[in-house]
Amino acid sequence: MKKLIIVAAMGLLTSFSASAASNVGQCVYPKTNIAKNGHLEFKKPVYIFSAPDAASTKQLLGKLSGFTIKGEAKGYVQLATVPGASDENPAPGRIIGWAKLSDFSFQDLRNCN
Repeated sequence: MKKLIIVAAMGLLTSFSASAASNVGQCVYPKTNIAKNGHLEFKKPVYIFSAPDAASTKQLLGKLSGFTIKGEAKGYVQLATVPGASDENPAPGRIIGWAKLSDFSFQDLRNCN
């Protein structure tokens, strides 16, 4: 009986550690290259979707900026604006939509504040 309890407890502990692998709250920035003029440019076009699905409506991300991940589903992340990212951003934390996680690189959290 003691062995059964120990095995159950170990299973419970590993299930908690597996759920801690979420990217929610992380800071991301679109993947970039350095252009010939020295400015950053998108490595490839980045699309923002209305839902975590390639068949949903999409629009091209036009501005290089950092974002906070607010949700995850099917390889997509829900992005929100961050404070001070742009003068045009009066409402930090505004959800802009869903994007493929593979189009972004992770940044230190200090770069999102």
